[in-house]
Formats: sequence, C-alpha cells, structure tokens
Amino acid sequence: MARVLPKFPSRRLSTQRRVARTEPALGLRFLGLQPRFEPAELLEFEFRVQRVTLAEVDRLEISVMWYTEGKGTEDFGVHLFQSLFGDELAPVIDGRPHPIVTTLPASPLSYEGRLLNIRWCTRLRLYLNDGREISAEKPFYLGNLTVEV
Repeated sequence: MARVLPKFPSRRLSTQRRVARTEPALGLRFLGLQPRFEPAELLEFEFRVQRVTLAEVDRLEISVMWYTEGKGTEDFGVHLFQSLFGDELAPVIDGRPHPIVTTLPASPLSYEGRLLNIRWCTRLRLYLNDGREISAEKPFYLGNLTVEV
C-alpha cells in the first residue's frame, strides 16, 4: 500500500513545551498483483485515511484519471470521480480499508514516448479545514505499454 505523508516546513518548538503532532496519512493499494490492466477490465483498489478526525476534514476526493506529460500542453481526463463531505465522510475516516471498483475505458492507452507520455493513476485528495491539502497517487498502466524507441 502506498502511504504518503505530507511535507511541511519544520518549526522549532520551545524546549519548555513540546507538542506531539500527528499528521494525517493516506493509503492506496491495488487488489490485483500487477499494476497493469486491459481496457474494459475491472480496476479494484482500496484506500485508507488514517490519523485524522472527522472534525478536521472538509472533504475527500477519490479519482481514477489519466494525464499527459511532455512537450506542449499537458492534458488530463477523469474516468472516475467521487467527492465525499459532511455525513458521507464518517464511514471512511476510520483507518480501515475501503474498496473501490470501476470498469476501465478503452482509451487512452498508456504510452511512453520521447515527446509525450500518457499516464494513468488512482488519486486520493484530503482537504482539511485548516486549508491544507494532502494527496496520494498510485500509478498503473492501461493496455500493453507502448514505448517509443
């Protein structure tokens, strides 16, 4: 499971008073053995939200998306998007794994070239009431990876 902890600037705490602060943690894990999937195949993954209380969270976004990297304008597309807030957050801010299942589309397929890359990933974004945003991504390949030589 990928665990991503936020990076914040360090602050010196007074030697008289040290406050232990636990930062929220996000986890994403594919339920299959390989991070490669075929078009129309089921993508099954689970996520966890740990070390945060419901009172600290504004909303949680879960998505499956693709994006381009390389020369020119970067592009992206969203295949699955869920935004949870308010009462919807209570069942998922408990540290336990929560499964998500979606059928993958026919395109675009993953691609790695000299000028352009097409990448797929699952993404979890946690928006806190204090304005912080914490995110985790887990990349995967859609189709047989085409590599330009």
